[in-house]
Amino acid sequence: MENNLAELIETIKKKRELANSSPGEDRTSYNVRLGKIKRAKEDLKQLFLDYRRSIQESSAFILVTGTNAEKFASTSEEDFACFSLDAEDFYKDLIEKVPPRLYTDYSSSPAVFEFISAHFGDRALEIGIIGHSPLLFESKYKKKLNGKDDLLKLLKVAFNEKVGSEVVGLDAIDKVATKAIEREYDGKVVPIVMFSTDEELIKELSKGFKKVSGNVFIVSAGEVSDSIKDNSVSHMDEVSEKSVEESLTEIRKNLN
Repeated sequence: MENNLAELIETIKKKRELANSSPGEDRTSYNVRLGKIKRAKEDLKQLFLDYRRSIQESSAFILVTGTNAEKFASTSEEDFACFSLDAEDFYKDLIEKVPPRLYTDYSSSPAVFEFISAHFGDRALEIGIIGHSPLLFESKYKKKLNGKDDLLKLLKVAFNEKVGSEVVGLDAIDKVATKAIEREYDGKVVPIVMFSTDEELIKELSKGFKKVSGNVFIVSAGEVSDSIKDNSVSHMDEVSEKSVEESLTEIRKNLN
């Protein structure tokens, strides 16, 4: 596998050094130097997009569920240099700006979806999505909402059905790209661990993420249903450094 990340990181480091430099006080070279600094800053924007694209091409999504899912994710990041994300953060971010009056002792309505759609439109542009299916309200989404948890539960279903769960994968790629640049990550494979105790969400994400990456795996950690266990590349009852290492080794064997 060609390692574009290594080349890009070296270029980013050089451009960042120039972008953060001073034009100096020499009037004969000040304008020239200032121009180079401005160009370096513009170049960094494009380099981030190139790096993000390479992150996607090199990505391996590891979707973890079960009562010990979060512990698996944190261990994989702390001890094995993986990138860990809460699989529900995308949805939580979307409902953050919805006025509480629309989901507190209130029935879901088109107004709720309009707030969420407006927020998603901004995020879609940030992660490079130009066109997408709209988040349309339907009668089947009319539910009594008793708080933010109910809205989150509804949105996870509605968004995946109407827009597509692959968007969550693209959002994760963008977030990981930012973290990876700070780490100066240049590995050939980018392991992205996303965790949730919501088994149905993990199943849905595993289908949608295949549109984003050629490597998508389910791992079960702790108590899970038999259907999840049967579809997991590895299962562990207890999470330890050894069990996580064994799981990641098994995943490496199955990379495309």
